[in-house]
Amino acid sequence: MSDIYVLSAFLLALVVLVLFIARFKVHPVATLFVVVVALGLALGMGGTGTIDLVTEGFGSTLASVGLLVIFGCVLGKMLELSGVAEAITERCLRLFSERKVPWAVALASSVVGIPLIADSVVVMLIPIVSALAARTGISMMKLGPILYIGAYVMTSVVPPGPGPLASAALLGVPTGQAILLGLAVGVPGILAATLYLTTIRTHVDPKPEFVEHLATGGSGPSGDTAVTERTAVRGPSLIACLTPIVAPIVLISGASLLGPLMTEGNPVRGVLEFVGEPTMALFLACVLSLPLFRGRWRDKETLTDLFESGLRIAAMPLALTGVGGALAATIRETGVAESVAEGVQQIGISPIVIPFLVAAAVCTITGSNILGVMTAAAIMQPLVDVLGLAPIAIYLACATGAQIMKHANSSGWWVTTTLSNMTVGQGIRSIGVASVISGVTGFAVLNVLIAVGAV
Repeated sequence: MSDIYVLSAFLLALVVLVLFIARFKVHPVATLFVVVVALGLALGMGGTGTIDLVTEGFGSTLASVGLLVIFGCVLGKMLELSGVAEAITERCLRLFSERKVPWAVALASSVVGIPLIADSVVVMLIPIVSALAARTGISMMKLGPILYIGAYVMTSVVPPGPGPLASAALLGVPTGQAILLGLAVGVPGILAATLYLTTIRTHVDPKPEFVEHLATGGSGPSGDTAVTERTAVRGPSLIACLTPIVAPIVLISGASLLGPLMTEGNPVRGVLEFVGEPTMALFLACVLSLPLFRGRWRDKETLTDLFESGLRIAAMPLALTGVGGALAATIRETGVAESVAEGVQQIGISPIVIPFLVAAAVCTITGSNILGVMTAAAIMQPLVDVLGLAPIAIYLACATGAQIMKHANSSGWWVTTTLSNMTVGQGIRSIGVASVISGVTGFAVLNVLIAVGAV
């Protein structure tokens, strides 16, 4: 079987994958399964061999990532329903002067966006941001997209978001390394995108339904007495809010950085490696979230129903990750990886550009950054050795590429555009351009890290 035929079959599979999802609205899991089976048959695996390979790839992938995704999604749901997002936002707003409100929103969105999906962050916090816009006179074309972009970047590059978490597992990247270097490329992207959004001069008023209470003297999110009293009575403390977000990051990173420095058999190292194992760290974060519910933590709605809600959220990324693992196994077993590597060498482009462009194409066409980073990771996983790239470099390239670009085929784009009272054109100029800036900036930082040998 010639390299040209193998490469052509692979490229056709990618085209069909994107076309089915974006044009014909076929579910990504069903589309991936069809593409994997068709590719296996086209490349001579045979019917039985193809199904065996799909089953093996699906099972082995979920064995390594299944509990990680489940606990990550449960943690996100617990933080979503406990009032953490609102509490962190209000406290961030108090740290900044009125002139620096956009940066306060960016900080709050970035912190809350580590465990939560960006769409949820916008829905929860847009009333606070809208009231803030009405009080300060800042355009919603600035604040709305800033609220979205901070969470959007974080949920693209930093575990325990389901996309980065699954992608790191697919590529064999340690979770601690993915967190630390994900922050290294994600934070500059957020800063660059926020800086661009602060230069927008078009004024957009907030939606009336979010600011009607201001005319009657109701409480708002600008750090006034009403907000202080409301938070003091009902909101959890800042330490309690940050603990389940920061704890897994500290535990996982600590185990990665400090564990190797201790001698074998050291009991402290054993404990550190146990609690810092990503699955255990995320489970402990879920346990640490229970105090946020105060007296309600013993209720069935918290202990059982909420966990089931997290499981329902996890179903989609679990299925995608499993079928993505089957795709990776098919690519690895059929010689596609070697053909792609030879093609890259002949073209003469830097190998790191490939995962970036694949993720960017999937995200732009399908509208999903999570699908972009996971699909790109599944495609690139068998190419790690032949391209001569470190798994963490490929992971970061997928994560930054998957930010490009948000437009009218994205649910998050529509949620932010409509709730910020923007037109379609204003949404493209703000969210769309900002997402490109964040992705390109993160990718530029990645190339610097590669050049200095940090990756």
